[in-house]
Amino acid sequence: MPGPLHVTGYRKAVEVIDVLTEGEVGFTELRRRTRLSRHWLGRVLRVLAAEGLVRGTGSWDERPAPGTKFGLTAEGRCLADELADLDVWTALYENYVNGAN
Repeated sequence: MPGPLHVTGYRKAVEVIDVLTEGEVGFTELRRRTRLSRHWLGRVLRVLAAEGLVRGTGSWDERPAPGTKFGLTAEGRCLADELADLDVWTALYENYVNGAN
């Protein structure tokens, strides 16, 4: 299975990956779209970068410089594709469990 699927258990990692599937995004825009604090978004980005799923410019130990964009690596895109399939399965399962027709 390509990509480290275990990071999906990390708080808000899936939401960050989902936003980044649409293309490169700056830190402020990522914060707005994920509704994460600076602290949590920084942590999630560092975890995803350490797994080779996200790329950005500059040091991961400092605040991102203005204009820094973050994006998915090829491995990150593979994981996003896996999650898209999982999302479909999950939605179908939830409909089944909840008794929807």
